[in-house]
Amino acid sequence: MADKCVRLSPVFNLEKEIDGYIPLNVSIGAKGELCVLLAEDVPDYIDGQFVPTITEETRTYRGIIIRDGNKHAFDFPGEKWNYHFFEPIDDGENLLLCSARSYNHGDGNIEKNARVFGHDGNLVREFCLGDGIGKLSVTEDNHIWCGYFDEGIFGNYGWDIPLGSAGLVKWDAEGRKVWGHQEGEGLFLFDCSDFTVDRDRVAISYHTGEDIGITENEVTSHYSTEVMTSLMLLDDERMSFIRDNCLIHMERRGRSYVRRGVTALLKQDGSPLSPHPPATRGSRLLMLDGPDLYLYDMGGA
Repeated sequence: MADKCVRLSPVFNLEKEIDGYIPLNVSIGAKGELCVLLAEDVPDYIDGQFVPTITEETRTYRGIIIRDGNKHAFDFPGEKWNYHFFEPIDDGENLLLCSARSYNHGDGNIEKNARVFGHDGNLVREFCLGDGIGKLSVTEDNHIWCGYFDEGIFGNYGWDIPLGSAGLVKWDAEGRKVWGHQEGEGLFLFDCSDFTVDRDRVAISYHTGEDIGITENEVTSHYSTEVMTSLMLLDDERMSFIRDNCLIHMERRGRSYVRRGVTALLKQDGSPLSPHPPATRGSRLLMLDGPDLYLYDMGGA
């Protein structure tokens, strides 16, 4: 039962841009950009269960960036890569497209699943961020944080020693590893499909118990919590967990985050939101429901 309800109005309508496309991902960029990745179609699974990295058929991807109230659409036609993530990089000068999966074919033949394009659509550089990426966020200092799900941590698609074995990895803008979570952090990450970046901090949830970690300056502090979930908003001493269109608010007390209330998020007419998987960055939550984008900021609540 929610303690209060907040009715949200769409901040942008993407009916024109989304027509004929399938939403793949939403995210909030390093400078507050609202980002949406669309595709003409989604590749079929291999044998009904394995996600392809590269396909024989081509498709067009469309990346939408909303910055300073203006919408910008970028089309990437003739692509065979199966992309899942899209954000600005290089201080907004370029655009990063990345696939969640990457095959290691052996003998140094590794698929470079991260590709940086100019605004003109030309490829600038490419590199590998590993297999099994569950979430990706580019930071203001042009680092790339990647959280990996179990196949990216324990190995699949030819990876005996996965690049994502740390669970959470910080890369530079050229694809060089800067830091990995498992290196002396105490608690093991079996799955890091989600995390929240807040300026120079990253919050993660462990799936081994009711524990969360907050990494700052590449050092992780651990806290207990009463709520077991993964998608979080982070704002100074407060944190909110997202469950069933509700925000479960927590406040830090020593080494714990304790529950302080529940807020239900609704549309203006009082009906519940039915969003595509939402995105977080710091205290902000971005949701795409049909053609409408909704933005909620815990910092202003």
